[in-house]
Amino acid sequence: MADIQTTPAATAARKSVDGAGGVPGAHWYVALVSHNAEHTMARTIGQHGFATYVASQRELRVWRDGRRKEIDRVVIPSTVFIHCTESQRRQAVRIPGIHRFLMDRAAAAGSRPAIVPDAQLQRLRFMLGATDRPVEFISRPLTPGMRVSVIRGSLRGLQGEVIYTHGATSDAAANPDHDASATARLVIRLDILGCATVAISPLDLQPLD
Repeated sequence: MADIQTTPAATAARKSVDGAGGVPGAHWYVALVSHNAEHTMARTIGQHGFATYVASQRELRVWRDGRRKEIDRVVIPSTVFIHCTESQRRQAVRIPGIHRFLMDRAAAAGSRPAIVPDAQLQRLRFMLGATDRPVEFISRPLTPGMRVSVIRGSLRGLQGEVIYTHGATSDAAANPDHDASATARLVIRLDILGCATVAISPLDLQPLD
């Protein structure tokens, strides 16, 4: 998982924040940048005093010639999350390399910048850092599914929605004879962007009341 980028400028900015650890009125905004430039742009934006986050996952890449290297695979392409106030966002949009900010389509005429709630971003960071399975991101809406909590494994305690596949059933967690090889996909939603999903055994899930 790629941690939130910090620089001396960003650290200085954080010294003036409130007791909750955030600039009053600050939110997570979504900056759209060039593909394969996410980490570079996060560093550049950080040098202007902003806290940034690139949703990525550490994985081993193996080339055909046998070369092996660990890389940070970007899970949400062309996206850098920026934590700032609205007035600071208007300044950040002038940073070279930021094409634009994602707008909230639900707002009137789509004129309001989209905001990612802190809780949603933290759940995404936890998923990316805790699982050793590849996390995919789906940019299209999904049909709401069962609300569940993970009760075992590295994702224990994480709550989200679940989509069942490969013969899994909604009562799998309560059925000891159910095939443990059946898989499901746990869904963590970022309402304005889409969904992060990861494969998980239904036996590791417990429905929420």
